[in-house]
Amino acid sequence: MPVLTRDQEIRVITELLTSAGADPKQASVTATVLTEGDLRGFASHGILRLPYILRALRRGTINGNANIRVIRETPSTALVDGDHGLGHYVASEAMRIAIGKAKKTGAGAVGVRNTNHFGIAGYYAEMAVSEGLIGVVTTTTDALVHPWGGVEPILGTNALAVGIPAEPVPVLLDMAMSMGARGKIVQALKEGKPIPEGWAVDKEGRVTTDPKSALEGALSPFGGVKGYALALVLEILAGPLVEAAAGKAVVGTLEPVEGYSTKGDFMIAIDPSAFTDSSSFKSRVTSFIREIKESRKAPGVKEILVPGEPEHRTRAQRLQQGIPISEEVWKEVEKIGRELGVNLEELLKT
Repeated sequence: MPVLTRDQEIRVITELLTSAGADPKQASVTATVLTEGDLRGFASHGILRLPYILRALRRGTINGNANIRVIRETPSTALVDGDHGLGHYVASEAMRIAIGKAKKTGAGAVGVRNTNHFGIAGYYAEMAVSEGLIGVVTTTTDALVHPWGGVEPILGTNALAVGIPAEPVPVLLDMAMSMGARGKIVQALKEGKPIPEGWAVDKEGRVTTDPKSALEGALSPFGGVKGYALALVLEILAGPLVEAAAGKAVVGTLEPVEGYSTKGDFMIAIDPSAFTDSSSFKSRVTSFIREIKESRKAPGVKEILVPGEPEHRTRAQRLQQGIPISEEVWKEVEKIGRELGVNLEELLKT
């Protein structure tokens, strides 16, 4: 299994994107977010996504030189048109706008239309945290999840991320509305492994552990009816509210389609100082987390973790030891490199 450093992975992705015609800055941001996915253990949202993106650039369904525009605005809100750009770059710019508004008004909410898959939602929530703010991010995907009591895929996996400043690491919730991410099922298929029971149903509505049958059927909402309900309201916020599609009309977040992606994003940045002293807020959150972690543990449990801790530890470990890339994914990346005239072996030496 190939192992890359953070810098090597960013370099490879950036070079391949720019060789495919993407703007260097937009390519660099995209490479950084994809690499962060791999660093944190979200392989389904890391370099595995690169071939999809490159095929979309080739087909013209992703614009590698996007001109992002604010098309509607108030002091605390904005609606952004992403010009069908690289979703990672568009989302980064949208969160920057939300952060700027939060610093001026106390809170900034930004909706995004005409954009593409943006990788791990937590990256953008953490952008707000790095500025001392609270970040909330959601997005839509192609219809992949069946409603509670149904069989048909109608809802997206609609990730939800919330980042909150704390010590020693921020609280960072980052979760999909399905029991398992579709990307993880794709990865299981590539690796010839079964998926956990309860993640998906086949096209007849029967629970399956076969990744192929799962991809032909529908993902199951996490937490039963509660996950279904949350997926529904998030889809409204990142769909109709921001002039993007909802339900089966959402396309383009998976394999490239003939037309453009119709998904949407919605993100919020909140300045704690609009409500309380920022330092005191962070201190109170840290104390609360300490209380949780020091509380009595269930039999056999060594440690109580809070959202974001496992990913933070994985990231620290991989920064030291390197990022493992599956052989199948790397072979596909190498193949694309040859097609684009990029010598990956030489690139990794620099």
